[in-house]
Amino acid sequence: MLHTATAYAIAAITSLAVIASPGLGDAPTDPSPSPAGASRTAAAPAPAQRVHDRAGRSCGPEPTTAAGWQRLFDAQTGAWSGGDGASSTRLPDGRLLWLFSDTFVGGVHPDGSRATGTRLVRNSILVTDGDCVAVSPTATDAFPGHAQTWLWPTHAVVSAAGRPGGATTLVVFAQRVVRTGSGAFDFRRAGAVTVTVAVPWRGEPVVGAVRDLPASAVLWGAAVVTAGRTTWIYGTRATSRPLVFGRDLLLARAPTTTVSDPATWTYRTTSGWSPRAARAAVVRDAEDGVSTVPSALQVGRSFVIVTKPQEFLDDRVVALTSTTPWGPWTTRELASARSTESVPRYSPVVVAARSARTRAFVVAVSQTATTLQRIMADSSVTRPRFLDARLG
Repeated sequence: MLHTATAYAIAAITSLAVIASPGLGDAPTDPSPSPAGASRTAAAPAPAQRVHDRAGRSCGPEPTTAAGWQRLFDAQTGAWSGGDGASSTRLPDGRLLWLFSDTFVGGVHPDGSRATGTRLVRNSILVTDGDCVAVSPTATDAFPGHAQTWLWPTHAVVSAAGRPGGATTLVVFAQRVVRTGSGAFDFRRAGAVTVTVAVPWRGEPVVGAVRDLPASAVLWGAAVVTAGRTTWIYGTRATSRPLVFGRDLLLARAPTTTVSDPATWTYRTTSGWSPRAARAAVVRDAEDGVSTVPSALQVGRSFVIVTKPQEFLDDRVVALTSTTPWGPWTTRELASARSTESVPRYSPVVVAARSARTRAFVVAVSQTATTLQRIMADSSVTRPRFLDARLG
C-alpha cells in the first residue's frame, strides 16, 4: 500500500539532504582528479580493530535470526555506530564482509543519543566472524573518492576465491556521487565504479584500484548474482514518470573472473544478448518497480530479487521470483517495513547465508531520519532494521 506521495517524497529527499549535508563533518576527499576509466589505488588500511570482543574470548556462533543480527549491530557504538546501504558477501573462510554507505563514527550514550564529536564518513567495511565484529578504520572513507565526489558501495562479487593461506579477490560495485554546489540538496549520481578488494585468509580487507565504468543512466551493479563462472549484473534506472519512485530493472552478464571489465559483459535485450549496452532491455518496469539498490540471489533453481517496489513510498518488502535471471517475475510479500514521515526505510538486502540449501533468510532494511536532531538523539534510526524471511 502506498502512502501519500507528497509527504513521503519530501521525507525521502530531506533524508538524503541531511545525510549529504557537510554540517555533520564530511570525510576529506582526495583533491586530485581522475579521468573516467582510470584506476586509482588506495593505501592499505591499518589493521582493523575488534569491537565488543571480550579479551581472550572466542567468537560465538553467527546469528541466524533477525533478532540476533539486530542485537549484534545495535551493540556497535564506537568505530561504527550506524550506516545505511548495507550489503554482505560470504568470504571463502566463512566470515561475512559487510559494506555500508554513509556511516556514523563516534560514541553512543546509554540513552542511545550520539556523543559530541560524531562524524560521518561516506562508506565503511565491517567483517563479522561469528558474533565478533571487526571494523576497518573509519578515520576516512574505506573507498576513496576524488575531487568533490564520494562512493556509495552497492554489492560485491567474489571474483577469485582464495584458499587457506591465500587471498580472495572481491569486486565491489559502487555509485559515484558528486557535489554540484554548496547547498544540502546539491549532489547527484555521476556514474558507477568497480573497486578491487583483496582479503587475505582470516585477514583484513585491503582496498585497491578504483575503476570508473562507462557513463550510463543505468546504475550497473545495483544487484549481482554469481552462479559459478557467470555473474549476473543488474542495473537500475530512474524514470521521469510522475509519482513513480520505483526503478526500471535491466540485466547484463559477465564471466565471474572478469566481472570488473565491462568489455566482457553482454546485455539482455528483447531478443537475446548483445555486447552493446545501449540495447539492454527493461526486465521489470519502473511502474512495478524495484529499489535503487535491490538484492538478488539464487535459491535452488530460482532467481530471487528482494526489494521495495516503490522504495520509500512502499510498505512492502517483496520477493520477485523467476526461473531465469530476467523474469517473468512472480511477486510475494515477505514483510512490512513501513516508512514514517521522520524515518524512511529503503533498499532491503538479503544477508548472505552460510548454506546454499537454506530457505530461511534474514533481510536488512536501511533506514535513517529526516532531521539531524533525530539522528543525534536516537542512534538506532541509522542502523539497519533486520527482518526474518523465507524464500523459495
